[in-house]
Amino acid sequence: MSSVTELLRPGAAPGAAAAMVLLAALWVPGAPITAADPAPAPIGTPPSKSPAATRPAARRLTPAELRSSLDKADKYLGQSERLVRGDDPGRVSLTLARADEELTRFQEGSALLPLQRAFEDARRAARVSDMGAAGVAVRRARDLMGAVSEFTVLRQTEEASRTAQRAADSMDGPELVAALDRFEAAVLAPVLLARLRESREAISRARQAMVHRNMPEGRNQVAAARRALDGLEYAGALSRASFSLSIGAELLGSDSVIAGRDQVQKAARELRRAVEAAPDKDTRTAVEEARVTATEVWKRSGRASRNAAAQLVDLAARVEALRRQQRV
Repeated sequence: MSSVTELLRPGAAPGAAAAMVLLAALWVPGAPITAADPAPAPIGTPPSKSPAATRPAARRLTPAELRSSLDKADKYLGQSERLVRGDDPGRVSLTLARADEELTRFQEGSALLPLQRAFEDARRAARVSDMGAAGVAVRRARDLMGAVSEFTVLRQTEEASRTAQRAADSMDGPELVAALDRFEAAVLAPVLLARLRESREAISRARQAMVHRNMPEGRNQVAAARRALDGLEYAGALSRASFSLSIGAELLGSDSVIAGRDQVQKAARELRRAVEAAPDKDTRTAVEEARVTATEVWKRSGRASRNAAAQLVDLAARVEALRRQQRV
């Protein structure tokens, strides 16, 4: 029997059904969103010669397109890691350039910078009690966050963004600030931007080293780019694990065993990815312990168990704490 069928059977727990409805709603892929066309200039206005005015706005990518760019960047960086051990700096530089192109596409298509500015605008407006401007900024952030859904804690972003919007509409300043805290924490845009910046800067230094045929320095900088790119994958894996653990706890607590175990299994897979991309030994050990716990809960959850649900709640809190420890 499928997890959805189990939730829809007569007598199924209402909490489980609600969780599955939320899960389905959050994971439905949306159509790609493109930037709006600029307003036409008044008649008689001379054409602007500014490059910024003539350059078209970057198209916002879908989550699948962002994943494709990240996978390609990973592939090109892997090729660079092999080539930089040889004696052909030209090939290394060309492959690094392709990796940087994909990371640039990811950065621009993810709209992370506009998203971060939307958060800043909302906080600035909240500080001066301009709830109208705060509401506009929150709506902008909610619109922009969809592209990077793979790197956020989906349930928390949805709940916190809705609460922030209601608080702005009802002129509730303290509730707005608290909701913005949760909203930003669910996304961690500065962390994602930091990893992108570090990776691209290391690639730039590696290419400069290739100009001088300095292969040892090139290897060092390619390794730095790899660490930064792994950091981006680590952030996404922890976000997805945190989401799956919280949903799994609710489902198991509502006697929806099949759907709950499916979420726990997904969390364990994401934690394995996080272990592989962890930035240091201590973090890797902590994430591995979380992965082992998730796997043990999955193995023992063949029947509904309040104890298993409680364990998942605790584990979700541990994973979320690790996620928020990432440096900017």
